[in-house]
Amino acid sequence: MAYFYVLIHRQSLSGPMSSTLPTLDILVSTIDGGILSVPDMLLEPIPGVRYVISMQQTEAIFAGQIPPVLESRKDVSLHLLQGRGLSLNRNNAMAHSTADICLLADDDNRYSLQQIDRLRRLWAESPHTDILTFRAATYDGKPLHPYPAPYICSVEISFRRESVVGKGIIFDSRFGLGSPSLAAGEEDIFLCDCRRAGLRLDSTDETLVSTGALSTAGAFASAPKLQLTKGAVFRYMYGPLRALWLSLKESGWYLVHERRNPFPILSNMIKGIWILQ
Repeated sequence: MAYFYVLIHRQSLSGPMSSTLPTLDILVSTIDGGILSVPDMLLEPIPGVRYVISMQQTEAIFAGQIPPVLESRKDVSLHLLQGRGLSLNRNNAMAHSTADICLLADDDNRYSLQQIDRLRRLWAESPHTDILTFRAATYDGKPLHPYPAPYICSVEISFRRESVVGKGIIFDSRFGLGSPSLAAGEEDIFLCDCRRAGLRLDSTDETLVSTGALSTAGAFASAPKLQLTKGAVFRYMYGPLRALWLSLKESGWYLVHERRNPFPILSNMIKGIWILQ
């Protein structure tokens, strides 16, 4: 995962608590052999909670590796999708969601009964919230990245289905793992589209997921595809002129703080800016 700058309104969650907890769909995106990890995500059945699994296949052989438990549990639905592209995969899961609230997930995510219950209660207490973000931890309990942070990853996002899917908001398939050139940034674009649609974004400081993923933020300076992607994200969110200014600042930071040659970084970011023309 790679993370870029995104503005989150850290508003206080408020409003009367609902007498019933909202239903929840955990939208799991996986590809090929990753399906073998999905059973480890499953908690004991919880009334009102389902797992909506979107499995991308690059070869037919992987269809024969689906663990039987995923086909036997009534709270699990499995939806196959050919090809690659994380954004396409998330969109497929969203298209099959039916619950009040959706939780974005990967096949290496792990939840506790307490975390799922807490998330649903936060939503019950937040009738005016459309997007609710939270914190993530590694398996050994360490924060996934420094908090508070100007960026979030997909697995830190939950949303009201009616507000997002109901308004036709989806992930931009030009961005994200598996896309031809823009290898990340899909979270930033998604949240940008939500803000532009007038949705309310709130956040909580509570940790509600554990993940085996590692942040690639520190690899940015030596990853041309991430540099290209960041320029494109800046262009999408702020327009070409501000994107150019932000790219100059970003590349200059590596000159000042890490004594790196800023010109290759800037060159790749500028290429990314013009990709979206």
